[in-house]
Amino acid sequence: MEDPFLVEGAFLFGGKMNRRAKMTAAKAEKMQQILDAGLVSELFPKVAEIVISMQYSQTGVLEPLSRTVNFFPGSSATFKVNCLCSECVESGFDFTKIISAMVKTHKTGSKGEISCESCSSPECSDVAYSVTIKYAHMK
Repeated sequence: MEDPFLVEGAFLFGGKMNRRAKMTAAKAEKMQQILDAGLVSELFPKVAEIVISMQYSQTGVLEPLSRTVNFFPGSSATFKVNCLCSECVESGFDFTKIISAMVKTHKTGSKGEISCESCSSPECSDVAYSVTIKYAHMK
């Protein structure tokens, strides 16, 4: 067995990251993305609220799982939602382009399907989504 060595808080075996190391690295990257994104109020000053509603239909699960994520002016403008698949560590559903296009055209609602960015696990699924945006009343 090879000796592990520590790289940025993660143990590596033979230069390969174990699952815990991948999760630690993914968490650190997500925190940096949150800091880099700024606030919803900075990116979209006319937006009062963004609601993403999702329906997960995973293979082998009878009932779809509902999930709702809310963003307010003081929220981070990171519109990437983590996948619920146990195999997805660094992946997720990125709503950034959808939300940016909606705000640009002052659209209040959008529905569709979105896929996990890079997961190939059979447990992973597409998600039916609905995005609702409420705009602030400008005086």
